[in-house]
This record gives sequence, C-alpha cells and structure tokens, in this order.
Amino acid sequence: MFKKRLITLSIFFIAITPYLLQAGQCPDTQYESGFKKDKPIVAVPEAIKVAGPIFPGGKAVCHISFDLESGTKNLLHRVETGKLNGVLYRFYYTDGSGSVQGLSNNELDVMKDKYDGNWNLRCKQAGISDAHYCAMSRASLLIGVTGDSSYFIHVGNDHFPGSTIALRVDKLPAVTAPADPGLSQKQQVDLLAAMNKGDSVLVRYVEWPHESNIDRAISLFGYNSALQIITEMNRIIE
Repeated sequence: MFKKRLITLSIFFIAITPYLLQAGQCPDTQYESGFKKDKPIVAVPEAIKVAGPIFPGGKAVCHISFDLESGTKNLLHRVETGKLNGVLYRFYYTDGSGSVQGLSNNELDVMKDKYDGNWNLRCKQAGISDAHYCAMSRASLLIGVTGDSSYFIHVGNDHFPGSTIALRVDKLPAVTAPADPGLSQKQQVDLLAAMNKGDSVLVRYVEWPHESNIDRAISLFGYNSALQIITEMNRIIE
C-alpha cells in the first residue's frame, strides 16, 4: 500500500511539474468559465521559452481553461498583454499567435473592433528542420521574419497566373512585381522602411479565377510595434 501511494504521488508530481514551472512565471492566473476543478491542469508546450514578460510594462498571465477536445483535463496557456510604443498587444507563448492594435480606437476586442482592423500574429516551426518564422498579417498583406532577421512580404494568395502584385505606401510611387516569384529582396527592404514612416499602404493583386484587380487599403497604425514583436519572438525561438 505504501509503495503504491509513493508511485501515485510520483506520477502526480511528474504530471504537474510543467504546470508548476509555467505557473511560477505568472504573477496572475485567470480561470476561464469552463474550468473544471475536478480535472488535472496540463501546461501546453511553449515555442517561446522565456520567463516573461518579454516587453517592458507587459504582463504574463496564466489562462486555464477546460480542454473540450479531450474532455479529460484543463489546459494552461501563458498569455502576455501590454502596450508597446503606446500600442496594445496580446500573444500566446505557445505559438506566438495573437493581435496588435491596428486602429487608434481599437481595444483588441473581437466584438468591438472593426473586422480586419488589427494585426494578427503567428509563428510556425518545421518539425523536421526546426526552421521557423514569425509573421504579422492584416487583410491581404503578410510580413514575416525568419532565420537571422531575414524579412519577407507577401501580398494576396491564389494569384491568377501571370498576374502582378503592387504596393503603394502613402503617396510614394507604387512598387510592382510579378505575383510569382514576388518582390525582390531590395523591394522588400525598401517597402519595410517606407511602411516604418508611413500612415497607410494600398495593396493590389489578382486572385484566381477572377482576372480583375483586388485593392485593399491598410492602415499602418501599430505596424512598428507588431514588427518589433515578431522580430523578438523569432529571435527567442531561434
């Protein structure tokens, strides 16, 4: 009986060790409405493995919610929220997914904010090669960073064969390129610098099967903060 109890306790401590480690890095814990007190708490593996918060003034909080998929446990996610350069942000340590304020009156509230009005964040990592990137996207524009701070810009998707993409920051001359293979390295560097100082960018592309231009005007509010966040997340995952 004594040995059985020791084995049970050992299994218990092994199970909660990840939770204890991550919970110890959270000054606050938030229990979601579906939390089940009679179910174990399991920490979700993190791609961003730092104590946090990453940015000055930020706050890392443990969010614990019931896992509806398994129905057997609660899941613990660490989430950082704060303001960077006066811009609201929120992201998960699990995979870098999150949001950055994209309009001055937005609150990072899905019910209140304008659709497509914020920058969406995400990080991806290849299981075979460990290659990874982090990206920010809004409407038809995606900006990412990979490896040793190598940046890339994508416009639209499912491009019509032989079509052209274009970007125009404020009143500067438009930058155009074939949809495949896309913008040159120099064009991307120049556009990143222009957007750093700009107020808005107009993007154009042609999507299959409709052979007509799709134009999207995107505010650059929060651009600098979002770029800083994905750059730092990519560096940490490295």
